[in-house]
Amino acid sequence: MSASKNVTGWLGVLERFDRRWIFLLMGLAVVVPLYFPIGLPVKPSSMTRAAYAPVEELKAGDVVLVSMDLDPSATPELEPYYRSVILQLKRKDVKIVFVTLWYAAPPLIERWMRETMDVPIAAAGTAGYSGRPDRAYVRNVDYAYLGFREGKQNVMFAMAADIRKLFNGRTEDGTKIDNISFMKDINRLGDFRLMVLVSAGAPGAKEYVQYVQAQYSLRMVAATTAVSTTDLAPYYQSGQLLGLVAGLSGAAEYEVLVGKTGTATQGADVLNVGHGVVIIAILLGNTIYFLGRRRRRQQEAMA
Repeated sequence: MSASKNVTGWLGVLERFDRRWIFLLMGLAVVVPLYFPIGLPVKPSSMTRAAYAPVEELKAGDVVLVSMDLDPSATPELEPYYRSVILQLKRKDVKIVFVTLWYAAPPLIERWMRETMDVPIAAAGTAGYSGRPDRAYVRNVDYAYLGFREGKQNVMFAMAADIRKLFNGRTEDGTKIDNISFMKDINRLGDFRLMVLVSAGAPGAKEYVQYVQAQYSLRMVAATTAVSTTDLAPYYQSGQLLGLVAGLSGAAEYEVLVGKTGTATQGADVLNVGHGVVIIAILLGNTIYFLGRRRRRQQEAMA
């Protein structure tokens, strides 16, 4: 009888539990791991490994197209992947061409290029990094930025046919494409050894696959936001995308493969702890509900 009273007493306490404590706990779950990283293990998925492998197979001097189709709202999920894949490309001494289909992207791309192309990402002696160091790339010598063109899918068709014609024979800063030595044999999308698609939505990776990939047999890997993963996963399963990096968790996996952790790995701690809080809240809520229902049934039977 005393045990039953204890259960009833605890049930009353739980039923009066202020949900604002859950909100506080969730806030701590987000903030604390950012300042005090837990370092929970991150195991790369098969999709992420498949995206890593084609980049790792590149040879020095290969030319890669990086299509940056995103806006500032997608940076928390996509910037960590961008930084990791650029480090991987630079330490392979690959030549890189940037384009974008999004009008909001150019200021973001310019800043990211200054921070990752014009200076080393992981110079020799970088703490926590034991891989091959990269170096500063020289614009229009080691990389080129063609800029933005409006037209969405039509731009994809135009790049697949004639890149020079689409961009009037010049890069975004006015340099003639014909004066860039590594671009001499690059006339269309099919001339790139690989396409890396950093895609937050439409137009982006999905449209590249639908409109030009199969027609021109293009080799593509993609990174996308978590919400877009279900749209792109079938293209990975069909082999049209060689690999797919899914959201922040995928970016954390990519950081592990590249060998330099960053904000995605920190974010993975936040995701894991936050998911733990959600699971605890669900279990607690269901426990209160079912114990309360059983108590009400017992009271009805006694009445």
